[in-house]
Amino acid sequence: MTDESTPTGASAISTEAMLQRFLLISRAVAGQLDFQSLIQKVSEEVGFFLPHDHIDVCILTGEGDMHVAYEARLHTGWGEAPEPVPISGSPIRSILRGQEDFILTADAQRDERFHFDGAFNDPIFDARLRSRLHVPLQVEGKVIGALSYSCHERGVYKDSHVTIAQYVADLLSSYIHALNQGERAREAAIRQAEIHAHAEGLRAGALRLTEALELERQRIGMDLHDQTLADLTRLNHELRRLRMTPKIPGDALNGLTDRLEGCLQELRGIIEDARPSVLKLFGFEEGIEALLERAVASQPRPIAVEFADETGGEGNRLQETLQVALFRITQEAVNNAIKHAGASKILVRHSRIGDQLCLSVSDDGRGLPKGETEHTGGIENMRTRATLISADFSICPCEEMSGTCVRVMLPALEPNTPLNSEPERTNAYFDR
Repeated sequence: MTDESTPTGASAISTEAMLQRFLLISRAVAGQLDFQSLIQKVSEEVGFFLPHDHIDVCILTGEGDMHVAYEARLHTGWGEAPEPVPISGSPIRSILRGQEDFILTADAQRDERFHFDGAFNDPIFDARLRSRLHVPLQVEGKVIGALSYSCHERGVYKDSHVTIAQYVADLLSSYIHALNQGERAREAAIRQAEIHAHAEGLRAGALRLTEALELERQRIGMDLHDQTLADLTRLNHELRRLRMTPKIPGDALNGLTDRLEGCLQELRGIIEDARPSVLKLFGFEEGIEALLERAVASQPRPIAVEFADETGGEGNRLQETLQVALFRITQEAVNNAIKHAGASKILVRHSRIGDQLCLSVSDDGRGLPKGETEHTGGIENMRTRATLISADFSICPCEEMSGTCVRVMLPALEPNTPLNSEPERTNAYFDR
């Protein structure tokens, strides 16, 4: 408690002295950037006319149903709570809820207002707080918290102290509100930064996963090429030699040889699919062109294919992982259009839509049966590849043709990103 020479009532303090003290309080708290420093400065200045052994400022948080406390002089369980606590357990909940203009008690340890089921009132006894005075902090008529003074002695505070305490609370309210808003903004910025860092981490991890999957796919392709394809080729040569042997009828081996050659053809296609070396050799645009030409080359019916790049070659600026993912999605969409939709015309377009790059594969095929968009394995593979590169994937009826349109959207590149290959390419139809 303050020393005995300290005035304890408004009558003992001149108006000029009180005004000077308010100015000192205002100057003292103006430069404080956190609640703990603020309440410490208030404690140092208000003792001139509001004696106290304990002072705290209680701030409403969340939707106004939680609160935190900051203390000076004595430190109790109110200020040591690690997280905001519900105001339903606060001994001054009537102040925080705007139900009372102030609370004044000569002995809080006996006052029934501080004692109810669930009340967090242990500090009253632990810190021996008897005389207590509480006034609300308000901004634009809305309660944002409370300012509280306590003394060990009984009956210290009088009605005259209530007016002074409210003056101090009104003086502090704007500072406290500004600090509270600043703290909320800082916490929101930290949360946003954490969310952004988390999203960037997921994106980087997804890119690494996509790259690892692609490297593994290429390794399998190379293993097939170096071992399995070589073994099958040798076997094919042996069968050809056997077919030339007079003792073995040629007709008996013709069918087996033809089937083996068919397996070799399919295996070469698997290897080529698993190793899109054309992307490294010629770039994204050339790779899509080669993909379209190869997809329709062996088809028994004519299929018109077109690739239109309307981005000035931005596909060639993309990271290799993104290029491979888009290449694979295009490959799957084109194969679906040929094998399942019976398309006679396929258009692959690379364009800009706002600040995004759009890769679309449109066809004039039969379209998708109802419900198939969510459950087809090939479509799920395309959606997964798009997710791994943080792109948006959609499949819907085609507006330009009667079939289906597969669309992938991802952020566009900065205008000054250097090209990795030739600029814009736009090709007409290649009829096969």
